[in-house]
Amino acid sequence: MSQIKSEKTTKTIDTIKIVRLSLLIALSAVLSIIEGKLAIPFLPWLRIGLANVMILIALTMYGMRSAVSVSCMKALLAGIFGSLPMLIFSLSASLTSSLTMGIIYSIFRKKFSIIGISVIGAVVHNLTQLLVAFIILNLSRKSAFAILPFLIISAISAGILTGLIARYLIKILDERKIWIRDREV
Repeated sequence: MSQIKSEKTTKTIDTIKIVRLSLLIALSAVLSIIEGKLAIPFLPWLRIGLANVMILIALTMYGMRSAVSVSCMKALLAGIFGSLPMLIFSLSASLTSSLTMGIIYSIFRKKFSIIGISVIGAVVHNLTQLLVAFIILNLSRKSAFAILPFLIISAISAGILTGLIARYLIKILDERKIWIRDREV
């Protein structure tokens, strides 16, 4: 009897996890698409990265594997429903940044706040996109290095903002007992 009960509990938990991750994927894809439509005219490639808030929530809620899944699914959905040519940039950067955030969070969660992890993820994201642009668009080294400081500064700013938002939302989710997590933020 106890085996049946624990099996049912596990299935319920798995269902809840699937539903929550699906919501995070949907929210991150919608935020990414909306943000893409609200591009700054003279800097159309610059984004705050609000969708990354959902990835940070997935990271603290379920760990690295789930965060990478949310990140890559967001990139795929945003590419399909938003801008298909940008899919290669978004998918590669999403994969590298979410893996990096996951590794940092797994190993150094006591030393880095969610804001610090967000900043690291944003910098890795921008650097990956620059590398992909360098390879695919055949950018010159001079062009790549000229834009590098701006990309790092914008990544730090965006990472701080998304980290602050994520920290606030995680706190609300914790206070309202919407989820119970076993990780510190």
